[in-house]
Amino acid sequence: MQCYEDAKLMKLFPEIVRSLYDQDVLAEDTILHWFRKGTNPKGRQTFVKALEPFVNWLEEAEEEE
Repeated sequence: MQCYEDAKLMKLFPEIVRSLYDQDVLAEDTILHWFRKGTNPKGRQTFVKALEPFVNWLEEAEEEE
């Protein structure tokens, strides 16, 4: 929610998600679920677009395994 309200954080959202993923705070399944079916439509498209390169990387890594 904080990222929705602060434009500076909105720009950093992909790095925040990546950092939380790298630190095992967010699981891959959680990120992919939110990306595909996020529940809060407010600003969702902005975040989905920003996360697209990271999600593509996750999906490619999953295919390689």
